[in-house]
Amino acid sequence: MSDELFARVDSNHKPDPWGEYCAAATFTFDLDANELWRAAAALDPEFARLDYRGDYGPEVGVPRLVELFEKYDVNCTFFVPGKVAEEWPEAVKFLHEHGHEIAHHGYTHVSPREMSAEREATEFRRTIEVVEDLTGEPPVGYRTVGGMRDQTLDLVEDAGMLYDASWQDTDMPYLREDRDLVEIPNDYLLDDFVYWGFNMGPTFEFQSGISPHGPVFDTWEAEFDGIRERGRLFVLTMHPQIVGRASRVDALESLLQRMLSTGDTWVTTCAELARYWRDRYD
Repeated sequence: MSDELFARVDSNHKPDPWGEYCAAATFTFDLDANELWRAAAALDPEFARLDYRGDYGPEVGVPRLVELFEKYDVNCTFFVPGKVAEEWPEAVKFLHEHGHEIAHHGYTHVSPREMSAEREATEFRRTIEVVEDLTGEPPVGYRTVGGMRDQTLDLVEDAGMLYDASWQDTDMPYLREDRDLVEIPNDYLLDDFVYWGFNMGPTFEFQSGISPHGPVFDTWEAEFDGIRERGRLFVLTMHPQIVGRASRVDALESLLQRMLSTGDTWVTTCAELARYWRDRYD
């Protein structure tokens, strides 16, 4: 058994890991905006003409989501590519001013595996600078847009970050054995793009149509109930240009109400989760 697997197994069996709470949850958003469509153009050039579709995220989705979570005094984590932050600085400032965490999501929406080590390092540093210029704070967490190079986590650690949120290996945080980082895993089951990532043409190679809202939110609520029953961590991954549609925000509010109504689930940001986990178990 590898050291990393030992770390995950140990994390899975800690007594009362959440202190006064039964479980924990975090709402995360990848603010990919236009960069999602530009990256897809590498697979099909026709996607390049659709980058305007990404405007919906920062222009409509972000204000709508901020309004929702402000109503319940809940802060979220927004993973933002550096180029998106450069092109939509007011959206990033708006999120930060309303208490939401701004985290690192690369510079473009190109996978680190598709670029040289030099380019990755340069773009990684650039995103840190952009976020710090806009918020006054460097990002403390990272989520890859897809895949990693061997050096990716080195860059995260060397930047003094607290956590990575890219792996999909468990449903609890854990202290990585290979880096001085907390890992906050996610899963496609709890990702809105899986259900609603759709384009009429060209199509995404994995799209399966636009799923009805009801079954999706029923799935997410059932997963939350199972997570809460077992004392685990619920990580929801969403995109403002997808979940920011009016009816989806309404359904998201119902899910949020359900979670808060338990009174025993800690709903917080990835940064706060990572700080808690490090302070308690490091």
